[in-house]
Amino acid sequence: MKDPYGREITNLRISLTQECNLNCFYCHNEGEKQVKRETSLGLGEIKRLVKTASKLSIRKVKYSGGEPLVHPKINEIISYSAELMEDVSITTNGVLLFEKAAELKAAGLDRVNVSLDLIDPEIYEEITGKDNIEDVKRGIKKANQVGLYPVKINMLLMKDLNDNSVEDMIEFAADTGSILQIIEMTSSREGISDDFYQRRHLSLEKLAEGLEKRAVKSETRKMHARKKYFLEDPEVEVELVRTMHNSTFCKNCTRLRITSKAELKPCLLRTDNHVPVRDILRSGGNVKDKFIEAIDRREPYWCE
Repeated sequence: MKDPYGREITNLRISLTQECNLNCFYCHNEGEKQVKRETSLGLGEIKRLVKTASKLSIRKVKYSGGEPLVHPKINEIISYSAELMEDVSITTNGVLLFEKAAELKAAGLDRVNVSLDLIDPEIYEEITGKDNIEDVKRGIKKANQVGLYPVKINMLLMKDLNDNSVEDMIEFAADTGSILQIIEMTSSREGISDDFYQRRHLSLEKLAEGLEKRAVKSETRKMHARKKYFLEDPEVEVELVRTMHNSTFCKNCTRLRITSKAELKPCLLRTDNHVPVRDILRSGGNVKDKFIEAIDRREPYWCE
């Protein structure tokens, strides 16, 4: 399947639930507006969505939240997905990862992204509202030990909050055998307030220049034109995710999203073009046509 701009749709990102065991003050809920009911997808709904996606030649699925590991059927979801998809992954806050990593690997999970902005316990608690930093660190180590690969640490860079923690995170990623993925904060259209964005947004330009100088080699991923830097001291891979005013980021986007309210979401940065599918899922209607409708609604958010 290709959208009107010739971008082939190869992967799906599904928000299983808005429920979460942390309370991060910058949470954007995967671009969803906060709702108080029906904020989780059921196992039957997920199976139909994944099966339909596979029939449209989508071969990768990533589960997020909220926090996907609090979903009561997470193991069954991973197991079913692994039967139909070439690549199955999750994005998690890592709190429950230590206890679940082995069983998730056995169920068919390939890789994992763990959201962790810094390893300072006091500021971690300020950001998340909880003191689970040691649980997260143990979870990252466990994920590597059981063979999930790659394990990526997602660090959202925020001015005057964790911008002085980059070296600590590079060291931690190296020590645990993980990849550090540093993410530029996006605009208010993703749910972050204008005031917070103005106070905390930090361009990755200077960071990229510094990494370029110290890297033994660098590469550019096709998806979103992400730059990867391979460091030698310490030996670790650092990847930058730069979305703001980045037409190349949009040009190479191959992802369709599904919200926890059972809406197909063509673009992370928009909330005005969703395609609801819950009623059709429950009535046994044609879900495939809704996928095609959502793909036809896709257009680059940042244009050249």
